[in-house]
Amino acid sequence: MDEQIQYSPKQILIFEGVMNLLQEGRPIHELKVAEIAEASGMGKSTAYEYFSSKEEILREALTYHMSENFKNMVRFVFEADTFKGILEKALLYLEDSLEKRFTGIFLLAMSEHQVKSDKGHYMDPFMMEKMDAVTMRELERAMLIGKNEGSVAADLTLMDLKMTVLGFFSAFVHELLPLKSIHCGIKVEPDLSLENSEEMIKRLHERTVRLMLKTLG
Repeated sequence: MDEQIQYSPKQILIFEGVMNLLQEGRPIHELKVAEIAEASGMGKSTAYEYFSSKEEILREALTYHMSENFKNMVRFVFEADTFKGILEKALLYLEDSLEKRFTGIFLLAMSEHQVKSDKGHYMDPFMMEKMDAVTMRELERAMLIGKNEGSVAADLTLMDLKMTVLGFFSAFVHELLPLKSIHCGIKVEPDLSLENSEEMIKRLHERTVRLMLKTLG
């Protein structure tokens, strides 16, 4: 990830086309090169000038956006200078990711690790290994901040931190999804209003941070 491949402007347009189609709810295994090219504003033959197959297009598109998303998240989260602030910004990023075009792929990869089809994996295994390594590096960076402050127990291991934080993040997203659905005009709970959902989301943030700090300290 630190040595990301440099893509041409047209390749990035193709990646944008893939993400636009996925955002529309199209199943990844049903996408066709002609549709991807059209969504990218170019012809099918042009797409084949840069990629040899649909599988390569999808693999490179997901890899590119996963990498970009992760780098953006790290920059945002470490704008905070306290461990509590890091946790709060991480949750804000996860919430924001539910409303943005590309970050849904990041959440999908977090929860399922790989996107699969009958023809194999759409995520580049080498990139996933690098992402795992960088994730551990950034978690260790956060852990050292927490230990220096006394927010994280001195005997807590990096794997302890990973299991705890990722577990809480997963639970947070699970609780957040029905609350955010009303912002898209979908009422999961009949009595849930937009105002109520916003207050519940605020409390969910506070509760998740409080429980994480209690568990890690």
